[in-house]
Amino acid sequence: MLKHVKAELEDPILKVMASFKASPAKNKHDLGIGVYRDSSGATPIFKAVKEAELILQKNEKSKAYLGPIGDVEFNRLLRQMLFSGTPLLDSDSIQSIQTPGGTGALRIAGELLNRAIPGAKLWLSDPAWSTHKPIFTGAGLTTATYRYFDAHSKQLDFTRLCDDLNSIPEGDVVLLQSCGHNPSGCNLTKEQWYQVSQLMAERKLLPLLDLAYHGWDQGLDGDLVSLTAIESCHDEWMLCYSASKTFSLYNDRTGALIVRSVNADVSIQVLNLTLNLVCANYYMPPAHGASVVRTILSSAELTDMWQQELDAARSRVEECRQRFIQALQAKGSEAYDFLKGQRGLFVYLGLDEKQLDWLRQEHALYFGPGGRLNIAGLNRQNLPQICDALLDLEQIDARSLK
Repeated sequence: MLKHVKAELEDPILKVMASFKASPAKNKHDLGIGVYRDSSGATPIFKAVKEAELILQKNEKSKAYLGPIGDVEFNRLLRQMLFSGTPLLDSDSIQSIQTPGGTGALRIAGELLNRAIPGAKLWLSDPAWSTHKPIFTGAGLTTATYRYFDAHSKQLDFTRLCDDLNSIPEGDVVLLQSCGHNPSGCNLTKEQWYQVSQLMAERKLLPLLDLAYHGWDQGLDGDLVSLTAIESCHDEWMLCYSASKTFSLYNDRTGALIVRSVNADVSIQVLNLTLNLVCANYYMPPAHGASVVRTILSSAELTDMWQQELDAARSRVEECRQRFIQALQAKGSEAYDFLKGQRGLFVYLGLDEKQLDWLRQEHALYFGPGGRLNIAGLNRQNLPQICDALLDLEQIDARSLK
């Protein structure tokens, strides 16, 4: 019955991964996937995670279902981490559920928006994470884009960002990445966050925050500026949280959806609808990753260990960025000075598909869409090859690439 199905991979990251695996080149490098890598190229498990798993192995008594809301204590501790010291910590206008990763939170948020605000359009940054659009169109939403990145300067285009927000119709939803913008690495300053928040409030736009790289830009506290800024002007917003990078729990699919409503009565109704949508989708989330996060955040010792490991990983990423810039400059190139203004796990080179294909064919280098490069994937072994390839690319007219 399925013989008529004909389909190709649509996700550009999956396509890059498939192309990389199929390549016979010996000295090939996959620099597109968004996971932290250490100097050996491995994606390590935090020691705090392994310690938490040992505790769980010893003390776990049941594998019973969690229910659609997920691990209640995980939800409480996550809110405590995000909202400590603010009125939101004990607010009855906040509801949170555990989800299968940040992508699960995004999908449920999309379905909730489609049901709660029929006809509302969802606005994404240009460029956006390549999976944002299919997640939300799959949930039944119509998407559009607002300008975010200046292709000439390869920096945040804040003026055009505000111009576009100022023209979005009242009642629409705007997705904003809280930190470590994927793919551009260009992030709003504290002052810009407050300007955007006020502008969106004046336009009566609903903020949808995507916090997928908590701790990887300005640190755990610094990366929460977006929440404070949005809350200062809005009494309704949504937050999708991913624990994948923050806790090194990639394949344990651990995330959360947090919804801020105008009051407690509305909040309960929103929670009921959200749980109905969960039951019609995956019914309930997996337990392990949330149990690990709960165990870490319940222990002062493990929390301190985890924070130190995360800080060390973030520092290494910035060291990799500086080495990359210095290596390019040492070879005589000044074309990549814009990288100094980008932060987080990625650098964004702003390359077109012909240039990316040339890098794959001629140098066996596999970058993400637009030339998104996982900066943590750079090491002393592959850095010379990557720099030489980019210098070669500088000398070639992109229009002549085959």
